[in-house]
Amino acid sequence: MIKNYLSFILILFSLITRAQSLAEILSISLEKPSGTARFESMGGAFGSLGGDLSSININPAGGAVFIDNEFGFTISVGNTKNNSLFFNNNETTNNFEFSLNQGGGVWLLKNYGEGNINQVTFGINYQTVNSYEDMFDSKGKNTKNSIDNFFLNNSLGYSVTDLSVNSNESISSVYKYLGEYYGYSGQQTFLGYQSYILSYNDDSKSFYSLVDMSEGVDQHYTNESKGANTKYNYNLSIQYKENYYFGLNVNVHSIYKSSFTRHFENNFSEKSPIKSITFENDLVTQGEGVSIQLGTIAKFNSFRLGLSYQTPTWYTLWDETYQYIETSSQDLDGNTFNNKIDPRITNVYPKYKITSPSILTASTAVIFGKIGLLSLDIISKNYSKIKLKPTKEFSFYNNEINSKLTNTLDFRLGTEFRLQKTSLRAGYQFYGSPYKNSEMTNDYSTLAFGFGYDFGNTTLSVSHKISESKRKHQLFDSGLTDLTQIDSNTSFSMLSLIFKF
Repeated sequence: MIKNYLSFILILFSLITRAQSLAEILSISLEKPSGTARFESMGGAFGSLGGDLSSININPAGGAVFIDNEFGFTISVGNTKNNSLFFNNNETTNNFEFSLNQGGGVWLLKNYGEGNINQVTFGINYQTVNSYEDMFDSKGKNTKNSIDNFFLNNSLGYSVTDLSVNSNESISSVYKYLGEYYGYSGQQTFLGYQSYILSYNDDSKSFYSLVDMSEGVDQHYTNESKGANTKYNYNLSIQYKENYYFGLNVNVHSIYKSSFTRHFENNFSEKSPIKSITFENDLVTQGEGVSIQLGTIAKFNSFRLGLSYQTPTWYTLWDETYQYIETSSQDLDGNTFNNKIDPRITNVYPKYKITSPSILTASTAVIFGKIGLLSLDIISKNYSKIKLKPTKEFSFYNNEINSKLTNTLDFRLGTEFRLQKTSLRAGYQFYGSPYKNSEMTNDYSTLAFGFGYDFGNTTLSVSHKISESKRKHQLFDSGLTDLTQIDSNTSFSMLSLIFKF
């Protein structure tokens, strides 16, 4: 029993000390809804409008604005061009994405008799609120740092006896044992030692590096991620009299994120016993979350006001990791060796919790009769309120979140111009950086446009959205903490079909 409890504590500690970062935590809490083509082409500014399937995700009162039963879906195609700058070297990658990013329907119960409740609406909407599809390459000559420092940083407190593979053991069994009883750092030290990057000094009782990078080293870092945070809105809304709408959502999130990194180093000094290093890491994060959302819309002739509040989202997550390392080395006699350490072990970590911040959205719109409209949403979200649990074990990261993250004010602006059955649309979005010091992620904006055609019982809408953003990515959580600058240009085209009945 004591042994099992100790195993749990060490595994939990390894979860904390592995490659967690603010960027990874933020990727769970960020919401950048991707909805219907009409929603996208108008910048998502639907907080006081309603009447669109994706508007339910912004303000649940929008469900009661519908005048017909509807169901529909949206497909999207897009490309992200990433240009990375690493030690004055530029690399460009393109990532193509195709998805069914939205689908849902609403059902109306109208009151044709007496009473103040004119309509009750039930709805369900599915859409992507954050896509993790991304890929970038970084190449450059680093004159100051190598991956050996990552392994050295993790080696403190270990000895050769902790990392040896005895005759009755295997690479896999020792790697697994270290993960269960010593955690993440023990496994990293094991990989560094067994691949001959590290050696041990019996006199100082410490590890040292066999890498000689006195003349610099060429580095190639690849990062590829897949998956999404998808959100299901279960909606109940009512129309009170003619001009007031109220709504409630129960939101359910489903998260899947797969992140693969490959780090390669070569062209060390001629004196270096290590000639090349390839280090691969797979991280898969999965989980679910839930939140509650309340909203209201009021109509005043041609003027609209909307207000909605989404509670914090309570996530339960779990992680899996897989690692591989390969080195090429040379001894004093000039003999070369290829050392592959592939434990073929998937580390499964205990579940943990993340509470993302609440969201407050204030909205307004002006309706110009049957000609068109102009709408604005203002969104407040305090990222310093993100919390990880168990609180005691994650105190370091909670303190870092509180000190480095801040409240943001985002804006969405949209317009629509109607010409009989054809609608022309345009939109703008502004996202503030969640960092107090926006060096890691800058503010960025998106521009969108599109059109729609009403066939009667069917509506077809098309949109196109473009954005530019800048961010910095830290290669590893310790040791090799160099940053690569990533400039992204993203374009997405969406097509929605809406059916009325």
